Amino acid sequence: MTNTNPFESFAKRSNDLFFIFNLQESKFTYMNAACLSFFGPDSIDIDKDQILEAIHADDRGYLLSKINDCIHGEQVADLECRITPIKDQLWLRIKAYLICEEEEQLIIGQAEDISVYKENMENLNNHNIKKNTILTVITHDLAGPIGTIQNLSDLLSRETSEYTNPKVNQYIDLISKISKSSIRLIRDFIDREFRESADLRLMKTRVELVEKTRLAAEDFLAMQIQLRTNFSWTSNKSNIYIDLDEDKFMQVINNLISNALKFTRDGGNIHLDIRDTGTHVVLSLGDDGIGIPKKYQATLFDKFTDAGRTGLNGEHSTGLGMYIIKSIVEWHGGKIWFETEENKGTTFYIELPK
Repeated sequence: MTNTNPFESFAKRSNDLFFIFNLQESKFTYMNAACLSFFGPDSIDIDKDQILEAIHADDRGYLLSKINDCIHGEQVADLECRITPIKDQLWLRIKAYLICEEEEQLIIGQAEDISVYKENMENLNNHNIKKNTILTVITHDLAGPIGTIQNLSDLLSRETSEYTNPKVNQYIDLISKISKSSIRLIRDFIDREFRESADLRLMKTRVELVEKTRLAAEDFLAMQIQLRTNFSWTSNKSNIYIDLDEDKFMQVINNLISNALKFTRDGGNIHLDIRDTGTHVVLSLGDDGIGIPKKYQATLFDKFTDAGRTGLNGEHSTGLGMYIIKSIVEWHGGKIWFETEENKGTTFYIELPK
């Protein structure tokens, strides 16, 4: 029987990148063919500092902290980082384990090239951001005017109730029914979209949140005239990285913006701010709208709360939105709260651990 190392035998046949790094000697003692092909035939002789130079500057600290976790015996799985000097920017997903043999400490690692996957996910998430923005605008621009039509038809019905022309009353009743049905259809679609997203399993990845919130803000900035609202966005850092479920969290941001639009008068202001405090990321969304009445404040985040209100333009509410928002924030280990004053406005705060 041939005396072969099972690890090397498996690694030799794999398309993934396998390596062994000796901590005492501070060098690589093994790279499989896929790893040598990825980094170059002489890469086994390079030291750890040269490897770090190949890592994207924003990912180096993150990578070093995970390596330190590995050295202290923690399993490192699904670590994602960018490699920059080789061709275009590439992404690796790394798993690493500490193996202690006699007096040697070895880090055995496996890395997968996920560049195509990351590009596809980036495109998908960016399209989701635009889709959510469009849905919010549709809700505001369609449900609002239709709600006004419904309210006017109800008023007209009362004014003409004494008329003897049955056709007039029939037409007014038809307008009211159609407008109510249209509003319900729009809101049901939006609410279902939000609930279905929330029901999916949490899939956290490392996300650059400044860029994501900027993209969402740009879409609303481009539609300020249609929305009849002044929208602004700020951040205290150019890059803020955090582990979260991007799709769910951006739905939270979008839903908060949608609520702000519902309760902000024409010509009002909405401001989104994101800041890195060192240990946490704090997002705030403020408006100068009508505020939240005191009687609704204590139960705002309850499931099926009576705090669900009709918007200024007749936008319908299920009362579920804030409950789902709070749930998603808490799934991320964060917390949400608000400050409000009637006829002055409301600011929601979300704090997430880094």
